[in-house]
Amino acid sequence: MSYIFTTVDDEDVWSPALRVGRLFANMGVTLAHNFDLDISDAGLSPMAADFYCVDPAKLAVFVRTVLDSSVMTHQVYRELARGFLGVCLVLLERSGIPVEDVPPDVARCRDSMRNIPS
Repeated sequence: MSYIFTTVDDEDVWSPALRVGRLFANMGVTLAHNFDLDISDAGLSPMAADFYCVDPAKLAVFVRTVLDSSVMTHQVYRELARGFLGVCLVLLERSGIPVEDVPPDVARCRDSMRNIPS
C-alpha cells in the first residue's frame, strides 16, 4: 500500500510507501500549523487517508515562506524541516514549478531526493 500525491492536473508526482507518505503528510500538517495555516492552504489537500492533491502554486508559496522564515535560523528546526522541504522541492520540480534561490543545505537535500520514485 502507498500514498499518492497528485497535482490538480491529475499528474502523479510521488507515490511513497504508506509510512513514508504518512510521515511526510504529518510533517506538512505540523509545519503548516506552525505558520498558522491549514495544510490545504500550504498546497497539500487530503482527498482520502492516503491520497493528497498537490497545488503547486500554493506549495511553492508555502515552501518559500518556510525558507524565508526566521525560525529556519534555529539549528534543530532547520534540520527537521530540511527533509520535508527537499521532498517538496522535488514535487514542485515534477510539477513544473522549480523554486529558485534555495539555501545550499536545502538544495543538497533536494538534490539527494531527486531520485525518489514517482
